[in-house]
Amino acid sequence: MTGNLDNLLSQLRTTLGKMEVALGVIGEAIAWTDSEGKIQWSNATFDRLVERQRFQVLAADILELLPLQQQGRTIAREVHPLNRVLNEQKDGSDIYEYKQGDRQLFLEISWACVQFKQQQTSAVFVIHDITKRKRTEELLAIAEAKFRSLIQNSSDMICILEPDGVMQYSSPSHERILGYSPSYLMGKNAFDFIHPEDVNSALHVFTQAMQDTSNTWSVEFRFRHQDGSWRYLESTVSNLLADPSVRGMAINTRDITERKRVEAQLLHNAFHDPLTGLPNRALLMDRLRRAVEHAKRHENYQFAVLFIDLDRFKVINDSLGHTLGDQLLLEIASRLKPCLRPGDTLARFSGDEFTILLEGIKDTNDAMQVADRIQAQLRPSFELGRQEIFTTASIGIVVGDTECDRAEDILRHADIAMYRAKALGKARCEVFKVNMHNRAIALLQLETDLHLAIEREEFCLYYQPIVSLTTGWLNGFEALIRWRHPQKGLISPVDFIPIAEETGAIIPIGNWVLRQAAEQICQWQKQFPSHPPLSISINISAKQFAQPDLSYQISQVLQETGLDPNSLKLELTESILMENAECSVAILEQIKAMNIQLYMDDFGTGYSSLSYLHRFPIERLKIDRSFINLMELDNETSAIVQTIITLAHNLGMQVTAEGIEKVEQLHKLKKLGCEYGQGYFFSPPVDATVAETFLFNKRNWLSSGRIDPAIAMPKTAQNLCKLPKSSYL
Repeated sequence: MTGNLDNLLSQLRTTLGKMEVALGVIGEAIAWTDSEGKIQWSNATFDRLVERQRFQVLAADILELLPLQQQGRTIAREVHPLNRVLNEQKDGSDIYEYKQGDRQLFLEISWACVQFKQQQTSAVFVIHDITKRKRTEELLAIAEAKFRSLIQNSSDMICILEPDGVMQYSSPSHERILGYSPSYLMGKNAFDFIHPEDVNSALHVFTQAMQDTSNTWSVEFRFRHQDGSWRYLESTVSNLLADPSVRGMAINTRDITERKRVEAQLLHNAFHDPLTGLPNRALLMDRLRRAVEHAKRHENYQFAVLFIDLDRFKVINDSLGHTLGDQLLLEIASRLKPCLRPGDTLARFSGDEFTILLEGIKDTNDAMQVADRIQAQLRPSFELGRQEIFTTASIGIVVGDTECDRAEDILRHADIAMYRAKALGKARCEVFKVNMHNRAIALLQLETDLHLAIEREEFCLYYQPIVSLTTGWLNGFEALIRWRHPQKGLISPVDFIPIAEETGAIIPIGNWVLRQAAEQICQWQKQFPSHPPLSISINISAKQFAQPDLSYQISQVLQETGLDPNSLKLELTESILMENAECSVAILEQIKAMNIQLYMDDFGTGYSSLSYLHRFPIERLKIDRSFINLMELDNETSAIVQTIITLAHNLGMQVTAEGIEKVEQLHKLKKLGCEYGQGYFFSPPVDATVAETFLFNKRNWLSSGRIDPAIAMPKTAQNLCKLPKSSYL
């Protein structure tokens, strides 16, 4: 018996040893206490947890070895798990915090009450370190909170749809952007809120996404807001039906209403005039091109283009200011609109130019009727602030049909016709004809040749004598430009001076005339000395007069040629001086200070300058030939001439009469006290060689009589004898 008992004890010790070894290597910490909380046994994991040796652990108070906390507070002894298990005699588990040096651990403690035969109660504690799990849970919770916050505060809307379009989830941003609470949208079909015109495209993209899990799909559509308005949305669709955490179609949506509004505004701005709101040139050209293509496909279809340019708008704009000028353009746009039919296009082409595209007309008469309505609409005055303004328009018309090839050509033809209307007196309309285009091409070629004419030395000067009506002796010459074109021969100033003015070529041409005339008169003064010395009169163009360095240019010519400033007479028209009267006074004073004499040319043909005449430092008035020509027939004209002469004398000025052709005119002018004259009665403009013969012969023009142009001029120049004064430079 004793041997058997020893064997059993030995086996028990072996088994207990194995169990202790096994309990020592498992991950959970295990401790066994008596009813007082003294540790009777612990495994190695527990010893490592409390960082004690085995001999330090046995019989130690577990409350001292394992101080626990919950929610940052140390647990009182009376609520410690040991007391709970011994007092309540119940098993249980809970999670506690355990601070060990710098480490903060999270422990999941399970306990059980054990009764022995001696009626002593013991407690077994199984402790699992869940710090890593707890940290992971915390990180997941933080990540989930961040994700939820992002979703709730995102400018995008996120929703999950069932395959049939029913919403199973919608983010809170739906309420902020669309006015619907997530609870309201749950169970609703998203496609019931989409604009009827956009449903098919949205369904198409949704169906594609249902069939393709590898890509995302985008679509734009209008979605009904809770207030009934429509918002533009852009959605990206992802198929997450196979994702167990989603099991639906994920829709990420953003509100693009403002972007659409800006895009629409930019598109409108790109094709509309910012001042009037009318279509601009780009939109007009687009519609004109479509009209041309339509005409090519339908032989009975006709359209017309009206090119409208306001007459004298620059004068209005400069005198009243750009603000009132813009108001006038707005008023004109509003008057033009009623002249059109539905479907016609009224565009602001540029500046003061408007263009109308008339589609589906019968013939040219339809376009002419619209032009007549426009002229009638513009006839009444415009009230701008306290100003009453009158304006007219020149209109060019071109009718397009199946022969039209390019929209640009049609517009150019309308522009050519408009300029023809301006040339014929303004306030009228002209229908384009082929010869107008040919003339425009010829003018373009002439403009090109004009820029090369100075380099090629194709210009020359002609000189018209200016005679003293008192003594009959030659006082000087007026220098007049001529152009000897290498192919076209002599070109009338009537044909090239307006082009030179428009293109700015008049500036170098005018400077050339000034220098050439100064050199010539200096040569004649040395060759034919007289008292007073011969003078030269030179016309100054409007663009020349507007040059800020005009005084410097004149002084340079005088210095380089050696011409006495008293021998130089500059002629300016009344309209040039009155363009900006205050500025003109200052410029004239600068020139006058150089001892240069100033003449007012074509007096009486411009608008009234009487209020400024006494302020201009003018030595001589030149009466326009139009008054001289009518002196014999019209007593009123004679009275006007007498008034001009009297006015000039009262202001201390002398007078030159232009265009004297008959002896009767000469006698009347002498009787009225006119000091000087020029015209065909004395001589037409002649070249320098003929002019020298006058100087050599020392003619007295009153006693010798008229010079025959055929004798005085070469044959090649005789065709210029009848040029009007407007052709002179």
